Amino acid sequence: MREQNDPINKQPVRADEHTSHLHFGNYELVRRIDVGGMGEVYLARQRTAFGRLVAIKIMRPDLVNDMVARQRFLREAEVSAHLKHEHILTLIEFDEEQGRLFLVTPYVEGGTLAQRLQRGALSLTEIQQLFSALVRAIAYIHKRGVIHRDLKPSNILLDQEGEEQVYVRLIDFGIATIQGEYASPPLTAAGHEMGTLAYLAPERLSGIAAPSNDIFSLGVILYQMITGHLPEARKNTTLPMPLEEVVRRATQPDPRERYASADELLKGFEYACHILSTTSRLHMPLAPEEDDMPTPRRLSPPPTPAHVGQDSVILRHSESDVALANAPKAFRREDYSTPTSFLDAAQLSRFSPSSAAIATPPPSHKKKPKRSLIGFISLAILAILIAMSALAFYVFENTITARVTLSPQVHALSAVFILHAQRDLTTINLASASLPIGVLTSNRQGTQQGTTSQSCILFFCSSRVAPSDVTNLEDQIRPGLQSQITQDIQQQLQAKQDTIIGTIQFGDTNVTPNPQVGTQSNTVSVTLAEQGAVEYIQSNDTQTLAKMLLQQKMQQELGTHYILLSQFTQIGQAGIKAVDANGNATIAIAAGGVAEYQLPTDEIAVIQNHLKGLKLANARAYVLAQPGIDPSTLHIEVSYGDTLPTTSKQIIVHPTNPTNIPNVPLQQIGSTPTPGNAQPTPTPSATPSEGQSQPNQ
Repeated sequence: MREQNDPINKQPVRADEHTSHLHFGNYELVRRIDVGGMGEVYLARQRTAFGRLVAIKIMRPDLVNDMVARQRFLREAEVSAHLKHEHILTLIEFDEEQGRLFLVTPYVEGGTLAQRLQRGALSLTEIQQLFSALVRAIAYIHKRGVIHRDLKPSNILLDQEGEEQVYVRLIDFGIATIQGEYASPPLTAAGHEMGTLAYLAPERLSGIAAPSNDIFSLGVILYQMITGHLPEARKNTTLPMPLEEVVRRATQPDPRERYASADELLKGFEYACHILSTTSRLHMPLAPEEDDMPTPRRLSPPPTPAHVGQDSVILRHSESDVALANAPKAFRREDYSTPTSFLDAAQLSRFSPSSAAIATPPPSHKKKPKRSLIGFISLAILAILIAMSALAFYVFENTITARVTLSPQVHALSAVFILHAQRDLTTINLASASLPIGVLTSNRQGTQQGTTSQSCILFFCSSRVAPSDVTNLEDQIRPGLQSQITQDIQQQLQAKQDTIIGTIQFGDTNVTPNPQVGTQSNTVSVTLAEQGAVEYIQSNDTQTLAKMLLQQKMQQELGTHYILLSQFTQIGQAGIKAVDANGNATIAIAAGGVAEYQLPTDEIAVIQNHLKGLKLANARAYVLAQPGIDPSTLHIEVSYGDTLPTTSKQIIVHPTNPTNIPNVPLQQIGSTPTPGNAQPTPTPSATPSEGQSQPNQ
């Protein structure tokens, strides 16, 4: 055998050549199935899985050094690896061999939806089963933040199991991206969006990646399933009315006017099919009848060109695989290919435009009897009445509205907090419940005049300024100055409602006699400058710290979705409980307030979306189960009946301000508060402390 990397790594295998028994890592390549924009797809046997058949997509050798291609190939594998859904083709393995990236998926023998559509439109039953499975797969990836961006019939496999079942498999995540992101360069540069134009949403031209991209493509695919061809501006095709509304809304040019989600599209589609099932089965065949179109016995796709669009993976079974299918295997395909949704054999045999609810009888050359005019008119009237009834029901259901009124929960909070005033602090410290000690000073100056003392030497007497003269005048001035300073400091503290710590300390700052001591004079004038100083804590600091501690208590007990209502928050008067030898003080302060739950906007949207189609009792139970809702304020009103509308736009969730605000009296500050940040036991009847103690220094 030649070296296994020569025919693979150096030159691609041609589409008409067989590569029997060529090894590529853990896989034995059987034949090439397809060549895409980035890779070559081979039918292979996985040697470590008992030779099971798989499809292996290998990066083309000419792109091995292309970093953009490698990143795109890597992203396709990464997205597929995290998706696990019954309608999405699973990823078996992703690795690199001989410098070429490759990914492995189960081998699918059936064809694609594109191959099926080559034979014309589908019946209502076929559309229901295939399209519903496809939309469920899209809803699944959207909920995980993935946008496919390349939805088209050639990326939808119809996986056939024998003669009885057909399964839907979504493939090719080569240009998938993350919801809400612009297509990030260099994978997709501006103005170079990848995709198939017929299925491309208008906003894709601006590089926007959003669920609306895939919803637009689903609308085009649904149109193609119904009519058998793509929408054409010059061709006016009439669709069955309920499905026409689904297609119209899904393909709106403005993404805001489309279905908000794939789940909403699925509900609209299923509702339209429900209406059609009562009318279209007998009188409105979904696909045009063609007497000369043969009905195939099983789903067998026609030959496919080697290149089928950008990086598409088309896996099909050909006659050259008959010997391979008869070879002994350790496992059957059922052992590694999980079924998804299916069609029975009877439905499978009617994948043709003429297949409706009633099978087409064989052609006959006998002359048909004329129908009775009365019978024809009666049948037409009956069909019109049924259609009008279905339309009236559809219109009536879309007029039903529901209004949900609710208020958030409120809780009363009350506590006595122990604060610590420290001299070495400059700002509030929440972690230690500490605040700084400030110093308040006041200066006063006074002047007084008096007589001097006489001194005599023999018979000569004179008056001179003696130290005692100055001291006597100081003692006369000082009490008045200290009284003024005390009054001044008290006025300043009362104006700001600050709390004093200890007592006012006084001191002389300057004494000036005139004339100076020893000078001969009958009088002396003394000027005294006095200063008073006291330590205090600012009311703003105590109020702020108490509110912060009350907020912290609320979050610890109730959670982060609650806020304090400022208009109902009360802070009491701070009381000095003790002063230590270093001059640091312990303070008690009472605080109380009302906490209100804040309903996030996204939470209201979730409630609104979940209530669709629920009975009143179930809707009420669901809302009451949500956090932060006041049960006494919940009121649900439906315009008709006891079932809420099936569309979220017809449901209004109206939060109102709470009205049952509890009264929160402040707790009383005890003489010996419990150490810690707050008193553990509330006292509902307590009132705020009016006094404060000032221990002597």
